[in-house]
Amino acid sequence: MPLALTFADLIPAHNLRVVYMGVISLGVAAGLLGCFLLFRKRSLLSDTVGHATLPGVAGGFLVSAMLSDFAGKNFLALFVGSLIFGWLSVQAVQFMVRHTKLKQDAALAISLTSFYGLGVVLLSVVQTSGLPDASGLEYYLYGMVASMVQQEAWVLFATATIASTLTAIFLKELNALCFDEAYVQTQGLPHRWLDQALMTASLVVAIVGLQTVGLLLIMALFIIPPASARLWTSDLKATLIISASIGAAGAFVGALFSANIDHLPAGASIILATASLFIVSLLFGSRKGVITRHLQYYAIEQRLAQNQFLRAVFDSLEAQQQVRLFVGHKFSRGLALTEFDITTTLAKRNWPPQKRVHIAKRLTAQGSLKLTAGGRAILTEKGLDRAIETAKTHRLTELYLINHAEIAQKNVHQFVERIEEITTPEIANDLRGMFKRKLQADLIPIEPHER
Repeated sequence: MPLALTFADLIPAHNLRVVYMGVISLGVAAGLLGCFLLFRKRSLLSDTVGHATLPGVAGGFLVSAMLSDFAGKNFLALFVGSLIFGWLSVQAVQFMVRHTKLKQDAALAISLTSFYGLGVVLLSVVQTSGLPDASGLEYYLYGMVASMVQQEAWVLFATATIASTLTAIFLKELNALCFDEAYVQTQGLPHRWLDQALMTASLVVAIVGLQTVGLLLIMALFIIPPASARLWTSDLKATLIISASIGAAGAFVGALFSANIDHLPAGASIILATASLFIVSLLFGSRKGVITRHLQYYAIEQRLAQNQFLRAVFDSLEAQQQVRLFVGHKFSRGLALTEFDITTTLAKRNWPPQKRVHIAKRLTAQGSLKLTAGGRAILTEKGLDRAIETAKTHRLTELYLINHAEIAQKNVHQFVERIEEITTPEIANDLRGMFKRKLQADLIPIEPHER
């Protein structure tokens, strides 16, 4: 029978399933909203909000403790207090940017340090007050998944659902706001209200995730997933999906380790797990991964070297037959499929022997060349076709640079060598169409540049 595992099979305890559902929801919401913060160049705003919630946590605790009807660590009181101070920090940053000459980074630093300083003072007051439950507030600094109650998990789930729904509904408007705010203004859309809605949604997600990740590290959950996603794709929808997936995976794995290893802070564990996914993206991301780019560069270099090899072979065969590629003389394909000496043919390239052998073996593996004894080889039909097309594209590109880019004939060859890596088959077809009449009139010489 096939093995089909469900979420309940992997995590049998109901309470744990609720907790992990909550942290996964937090990762999804932070990953989605973090993309728009990244596009708006406001990623560090989440850091300011996180630090600014500390006075809200301490203040909310003090207010609720003074009321006889509530316990000190009342979730609603702490949430409201954090929301108020987080909102004030955002407004303070925007006020300083709009009404002073301060740059945004300076405004963020002033708001962050001021509110966090106030929070430290209030937290010291709480810890020396002797009030019950005061000792647990430090978990809001570093996060603790084990202390999450079912109510908080459902709040996280609801927040993620609302954030995902609003993102899907207003995706077009948010896209325009992030990449062309002037267009949003010209269309009469309420761009300031839309911006405030985005900031408020990010604020709410940051606050509900305080106990999970901690206010000191909540910003990382808004920054790392979208930064990782950008290494894989440049498409907005794909970025949102990948970012949400990385946020969810990092939050789940980190919470899993935190819940099963004693004295391991949830926030640090979640961020380390998310950072590990960032490292994977940094190395192997299909768009900008370090290793991926090196492999792509290597593939381009190999393709260029192969084309240069084949072009050198064709130039040699063309000279032996005393014909020209673009004039009416008949080029004998039968004579072209004869042995040639690799070293002599590539003498002008000044390639080391290892490179000549390597490229020859690669072309042989591709079916373009047949190696024979004594350092000699024979072009196949496939190889000859590729050599002819490579020579045509090279010479048409040279002709284009001479006629349209005003490159001197004596310098054009070195420029073509540099840009051949971006000469796609589509560009080659365009070049043939551009010089179609000249090709028919036999006006192109063997090489359009001076030797």
